[in-house]
Amino acid sequence: MKNLLWNKKEKTVRGSAVNLLITLTILTLIVIGAFVQSVAANLEKLAILITGFFTMSMGIWAYRKTQEGKQ
Repeated sequence: MKNLLWNKKEKTVRGSAVNLLITLTILTLIVIGAFVQSVAANLEKLAILITGFFTMSMGIWAYRKTQEGKQ
């Protein structure tokens, strides 16, 4: 389990673990928003920001994985 979160070679947190945490958080907020109107309203206001943040995070992770594969 620890190897899924921590990269021993580089001594850093794995990008995939960060993306997993972001994804689970967003999914949790969506489920909560399905039952709580105030949360749903706030999620609607922040939809573009949430989407941009998620896309940027995944893009950075994918770019880094591509660069690691070239070396």
